[in-house]
Parts: sequence; structure tokens; C-alpha cells
Amino acid sequence: MKGLLTALIIAALPAAAVAQAPLPVGSITVSAPTDVATLDLGRLKGEPSRLGWSPDHKQIYLQTIEGPFHQPKAIHHYLVDASSGKVTDAPGEPAWFNPYWALKSHKSSPDTPALDIDLTSENRVEKTTNVPRGGDLARGGVDTGTSGSSAGEAIQAAATSQTVSVHTMKLHGQVIGEFVNSVIVPGLTFAWAPAGAKAIAYTDRGGKLMLMSAEGKRQEVAGTKDALLPMWSADAKKLAWLQKDGKKKVVLKVADLR
Repeated sequence: MKGLLTALIIAALPAAAVAQAPLPVGSITVSAPTDVATLDLGRLKGEPSRLGWSPDHKQIYLQTIEGPFHQPKAIHHYLVDASSGKVTDAPGEPAWFNPYWALKSHKSSPDTPALDIDLTSENRVEKTTNVPRGGDLARGGVDTGTSGSSAGEAIQAAATSQTVSVHTMKLHGQVIGEFVNSVIVPGLTFAWAPAGAKAIAYTDRGGKLMLMSAEGKRQEVAGTKDALLPMWSADAKKLAWLQKDGKKKVVLKVADLR
């Protein structure tokens, strides 16, 4: 009787809660990514700001903004068919998106509330050519040193430098997002995996996509560069992200995790 009762309780739990287990970061096999859609930002208008995957895996929601993140001049909404890559206008955020984004972009892990992203702010001197603009405001990090440069180059760098405000996000000592002369935009450079997976995906200092376990073990997603807005499927078996392709295009990529 006790065994039957246990079986009934398990059957009553949501499927995702039963099936989801911690991801073995470090030994996960990540498939070669599939290009779902190439997005022309000139036509769609603005810069990507939010990305989400519907619970049934059929739709991907993309939000773009015109203007700064803290005070956008315009917000645009799009739906991408996850199978065909067809992009259509949307009247606003889908009903499923708000809880999805809240989990993905939270300061704390959905599994371990004590596992917090560390936020720091500082004023820093950087060369003006290295100060990002527009969609480049968020990055995993930037090399601002002049090691190995000539005296003339060092003088030139000093002459073209300026003080910038830098906000940095770290987890287990790793930079998972950095914002220069901009407000912090949660979720732009990282995504917590669904509850139970105990993992996070983020963009590292070189723009590569990384996976990290709750304990801090890391694994690189091979072949990624200039990655932005990582996101997980509801069952944590797929990972998607945007990857820059020139100045005005981004590619929506999806990879399987095994």
C-alpha cells in the first residue's frame, strides 16, 4: 500500500519536476547549433533586449528596443516560429513570457536562493575606441590594458581615454556580464536554467557561451562568439542564443544538450 501511495504522489507531480535533474556541467554533450532564423535588425528596428521560449517549445519571443535600456524610445515585439524561423509582429509580450523571464533573469538561482549574482560598480579609465555603443553595451568583459604596446601607443591611448561607469556581474568569481555607461540589464548576458537543472548559461569575457553548475564547474559551448541573450527550453534539453552576424544582423541558434 505504501508503494502504491508513493507511486500516486509521484504521478501527481508536474512532469518537469520529476524529470528534471541537475545538469552534469563539464560532461554535457552540446550538439552543433542549428540556425533557426537570421534576423535583420534594420528591418526589425532597434537592438535585442529580451528573448524567451514558450513552454510548448513552438514559439520564441523577441523584444527589441530603440534608445537606451533605461529609457527606450520604442519597444517592438516579435514571435519566431521555432520550426520554420518565420518572424511575425506581436502586439506585446505573450502571457507565458513574464514568468519565464523572471526566472531566467533573477539575481538568485531558482534552486538555491543563497546563490546570488554579485554586483559591483566602479569608475574606470578606458580607451574611447574600447567603450562600447548600442548593442555592445553588454559584454562579458573587455581588455583595456596596454601591455606590450610601444611608448607612442601608450601616449596615444592615454590621450584618447575617458572615465566610464562600469557595472559588473559575477558568479563564482566569473564575469557573467558587464555594462559600460549603461544600467544593468538582467538576463541580457545570462540565463538561469529551469528549476532542478542547477545551472546557468552566460557570455564570458570573449563573447563565448559558457555553462556553469551551481558549484562553479564550467563548460564552453564550442564555436560560439559574440553571443547574447542565452535561453533554455522548459525541459533544459535545448539551449538557444543570438549570435551577431555583422552590424545589423543576428542569428538565432539552437543546440541540443545530452
